[in-house]
Amino acid sequence: MLRRYRNESAMTLAQAASCVGWESTRLSRIETGQYQIKAEDISRLLAAYGVDDPEVAGELSRAAESGVRAWWAAYSDILPRAYADSIALESEATQIRAYHPQLITAMLQTPAFAHAIISSSPRVETQRDADALVQVRQARKAVLTRTAGPAALRTVIDESALHARSGSTSDVVRDQLLSLLDMSERENVSIRVMPLDAPVHSGLTSNMTIMDFRHPWPSLVTIDHIRGGVFLEQLEDVRAFSAAFDAVYEAALPVDDSQEVIKKYMKGNSHDR
Repeated sequence: MLRRYRNESAMTLAQAASCVGWESTRLSRIETGQYQIKAEDISRLLAAYGVDDPEVAGELSRAAESGVRAWWAAYSDILPRAYADSIALESEATQIRAYHPQLITAMLQTPAFAHAIISSSPRVETQRDADALVQVRQARKAVLTRTAGPAALRTVIDESALHARSGSTSDVVRDQLLSLLDMSERENVSIRVMPLDAPVHSGLTSNMTIMDFRHPWPSLVTIDHIRGGVFLEQLEDVRAFSAAFDAVYEAALPVDDSQEVIKKYMKGNSHDR
C-alpha cells in the first residue's frame, strides 16, 4: 500500500525517502516487507504522498504493528510462503469469490475428502505432512463461521466434482455433499453448481480466487498451480478476473437448483436431472 501511494504521488524511492530523512534502501525494504515500520513513520510518509485519510493511516498502522502470532505460524515448516501469505490475506477478507474447475472449493472440504485430495499431491511427502495440511485446510473455514464479521463466500463447483472419484468411499463423498448443503444454509455462503451441459464459459481456462477487503485495501486475485500459486494485484488484472468470475457465476445453476443437484448426488440419483 505504501508503494501504491508513493507511485500515485509520482515520487521516486529517493524522493520519498528524503522526505523522512531516510536512505532509499530503507524505504525499499519497508515496501517489500523486509523491514518493519512504526505508526508515526507511516503517518509521515502518507503526509508526503498527500494522503490525509485518517482511516488509511489507521489501517496501515494496525497492519504494521500487529504482533499477534497467527495460528498458521505453527505450520511454517510445511507451508510454502505463498500459501501462508494467501491464508493471511484470506483471514482479512470481507468477501471471497472462488472457482476451481473439477474441484470442490478447498475451504468447504471435509477432513476425509481433503485428505484424499491432499495425499494425491506430488508436493506431499509424508503422512504427517498430509495430516497437517488437512488441519490447515479445516482451520481456514473459521473465516466463514467466526462470530464477528464472517467473510462472505461465493463459489461455483463443477457438477463433475460431485461424482465419487476412484479411491473415495461412498461415505466420504456423502459426508462431503452433506457438508456442502449445511454450509449453503449459511447467509454468508453462496454455492452454485456448474452443470455438465453448461455452455462454454470464461472459467474454463483458469482457476481463480478473488479476495475483497475493507477500505483502503485493494482486491487481489490468487491462482493456484502445481508448484504453488501467484498473486495478481494490478487493477486491470483484478477487473478481468472479477468479470470472468461473474460470468461463471451467472452460467451456473441458481442456489436453490444447485442444492437439489447436490441432494440427488447424495441419494445416488444424479442421472435423474
